Amino acid sequence: MRGRRFGNMGDLFGPIIVAAHTGQPVQFTPSTSLRQRLISVGTIGQKQRLGRVDVWGAGFGGAQESGFAVPRGFRHPHFTRFMPHALRGPFSAALLRESGYAVPDVYGDPAMLLPRLWSGEGIAKRWELGVVIHLSEIEQRSPTAGARPDFLRYAIPETLRGAVTVINTVVDRGVEPVRQRVEEILACRRILSTSLHALVVAEAYGIPCAGFDIHAGKPGRFHAADHAVPIDHRMRDFYAGVGQPEVLLYRQERHLQTDWEDACRFIDRHWQPLSYNASRLLEAFPRHLGTPEAVPGQEAMRRLSTLAPLDQA
Repeated sequence: MRGRRFGNMGDLFGPIIVAAHTGQPVQFTPSTSLRQRLISVGTIGQKQRLGRVDVWGAGFGGAQESGFAVPRGFRHPHFTRFMPHALRGPFSAALLRESGYAVPDVYGDPAMLLPRLWSGEGIAKRWELGVVIHLSEIEQRSPTAGARPDFLRYAIPETLRGAVTVINTVVDRGVEPVRQRVEEILACRRILSTSLHALVVAEAYGIPCAGFDIHAGKPGRFHAADHAVPIDHRMRDFYAGVGQPEVLLYRQERHLQTDWEDACRFIDRHWQPLSYNASRLLEAFPRHLGTPEAVPGQEAMRRLSTLAPLDQA
């Protein structure tokens, strides 16, 4: 629906990154459309219907919303042709390959390119821990909404109010609100998140982080390909795609309060920076849609300031 005031931060990364790197104007196209279109950020491949769909870094889900399992059973939609240039990760690639597509072994989420747009330099660390909540966990779809009150794991004691902050991923639809939300994440020394794209931002900028899992059990590193372990399939796909076969998870059920100091110690002990190189992802960008700059210059940043409203559904 056009004209929506708010959007999800991760969904808005795609048009910003593509516009900045190519200099091309972007225009929202619905997921069901006869028009040729590009999908780049988010688990949105399985939602596409009709037409030609160029894929650059997007993820795919299975026939059923797999949630915490390795996705399987992708149902190829009728009258739709995917053109895979790069996938977010190998699990998304496997779904397309099962449908008969030749998929290159080029993986990565384009949101890893954000530091090429916004360096993050000069942003002071204000918080010891930023806790980023998924859309499904907020009270209402608003940039200032907190977690649902029955989710006790997000309660912050008075003694830690100056050290731990809760952030959601809802923003006004525009480049500047997205940049500001990214900078909120950059103002944290550590990130604990149920949102994949808050983790991608943290990893891209080298901020220690871990997924905030909702299941009972000990926190730790879990192999992305282990079907027996419940892991958010988007996180499985992303980390496997950037060459990290394990997903770092801090487990805490929603109805139990979180020991935030323990969570910080866990991240400090176990997080390791990624060594992902995005050059192949940039090289895989579909050339009929533009030639991306390795590092967008000042002119690209000026173009962003005049980018049309991000009217994504």
